[in-house]
Amino acid sequence: MRTKEYYKYAQNVVGGKVVCGKYIKLAAERFFNLIEDDRYEFREEKVDRVIDFFSILKHFTGRHAGKPFILQPWQQFIIASIYGFYGKASNDRLVKYVYIEIARKNGKTAFAAGLSLYHLIADGEMDAEVDLAANSKEQAKIAFKFCSRFAKGIDPKGKYLFPYRDKVKYDKMLSVLQVFAADDSKLDGFNASMYLIDEYHAAKNTALKDVLQSSQGMRDNPIGVIITTAGFDKLGSCYEYRKVCTEVLQGLKQDDELFAAIYTLDEGDDWTDKKNWIKSNPNLGITVKPQYLETQVKEATNSPSEEVSIKTKNFNLWCDSETVWIPEHYILEASSDVELSALREYPCYAGVDLASTSDLTSVAYMVPTDDKLYFKINYYLPEAALTEKRFRIMYGEWRRQGLITITPGNVTDYDYILNDLMNTDKIIRLEKIGYDTWNSAQFVINATEKSLPMIPVSQSTGNFNRPTKEMERLILSGKAVIDNNLINRHCFRNVVMARDRNGNIKPSKQFEEKKIDGVIAALMALSTYLDAPRYGTFY
Repeated sequence: MRTKEYYKYAQNVVGGKVVCGKYIKLAAERFFNLIEDDRYEFREEKVDRVIDFFSILKHFTGRHAGKPFILQPWQQFIIASIYGFYGKASNDRLVKYVYIEIARKNGKTAFAAGLSLYHLIADGEMDAEVDLAANSKEQAKIAFKFCSRFAKGIDPKGKYLFPYRDKVKYDKMLSVLQVFAADDSKLDGFNASMYLIDEYHAAKNTALKDVLQSSQGMRDNPIGVIITTAGFDKLGSCYEYRKVCTEVLQGLKQDDELFAAIYTLDEGDDWTDKKNWIKSNPNLGITVKPQYLETQVKEATNSPSEEVSIKTKNFNLWCDSETVWIPEHYILEASSDVELSALREYPCYAGVDLASTSDLTSVAYMVPTDDKLYFKINYYLPEAALTEKRFRIMYGEWRRQGLITITPGNVTDYDYILNDLMNTDKIIRLEKIGYDTWNSAQFVINATEKSLPMIPVSQSTGNFNRPTKEMERLILSGKAVIDNNLINRHCFRNVVMARDRNGNIKPSKQFEEKKIDGVIAALMALSTYLDAPRYGTFY
């Protein structure tokens, strides 16, 4: 019977005795599968060596200052998964790439610093080079601070370990631990035996990771560790790497050299429910206090604009933007099927957001009734965009679900939009149609010839301020009904607010790739309505 903590933790995860998310369950199952794999050998003494090394480290802050670093079972499991497996044929350590994703305050930086010091001092690599990196020098130095203070705790008289401003040297093995960042002017000349990238979610590209990884070619047992909380850019390099990790965990891809521990909630979990918190906070009750998370949930409830940040950092949930305009649960509550034919007794106001060439175009219809405003938004895309590498999966799924109109060719066919406007005008009276004057001259000429009531809508922040604030009020008060189309929710999730110096606001997007076209069209429709001389009984 195996009695070591990491065995018991993995067994309890698989057996359901430890509350955790599906990715940790898959990691535990994979751990036992590798133990049974005839190609590999599990060496307990290698794991014990790393665990024993942590016991000589001393905490230096708070109530734990001066006390030894006691690894929790989940941390021992990670160490066992990384350092226990060796190839029988090669005699080399199996795991070379590590991805750890976990919520804040779970001791991830201290844990990563301990691993880094182990590779400087005790991994057995002569002339070891341990490179600490992050997206910025300030972030990288957080992990380095832990390394430096741990080093001083191990060797307070400085006989063997020599901490400097941005280096720690261990002359006995001719080894060095050094810190740098992606924003350093020069990223070459490395020969990393181990590298640590902290908060990879903030990385703008893969350049830093690629440089460090390629520098390890001459090392016998190299290892690269990425440790991060969730972030906001699902099109960025971290989330792309995370997808690879989840596919390996699910058996969709094969890579035994990669280990991933992703502590997060499962799809459908209520992040405000206390019983789910441990899934993203395995140190709950140790370094993460339940009272603290309760306070964070209450803050998110009282201040919806804080919700995204709290979900991302304290519950390790990937969100679509760093600051949210309207929290998604309000959009979900406002979502319902909208049929214009059922509203034909009321006037309709429209907004047209034309794509410049080959991107998404949206047309929003807004119908004010006695008690609510109804929004129906249609989307158009040229056929060639379905093969565009970055978005083809998303666009293809929207097409499969019938959520978007595909027009032939490689540019948006405005005739489709004009015909749809004409057909809609036969169903419900189009009172005003708002449009952006940029890139729409011929479309407006054609529409005007068809007797459609075209109204220019300025795209300035000052002009968008009123409809933006009114849309927020309508949604938060339950006065808006938004057509139940997942593209609408996708667009609302991507919105962040741009402000001018006068305090006017307008929807913007955090990254160029984020789609908010449907929101812009809806606000243009609302703008034409708000500028109309009569609002009816609703106002």
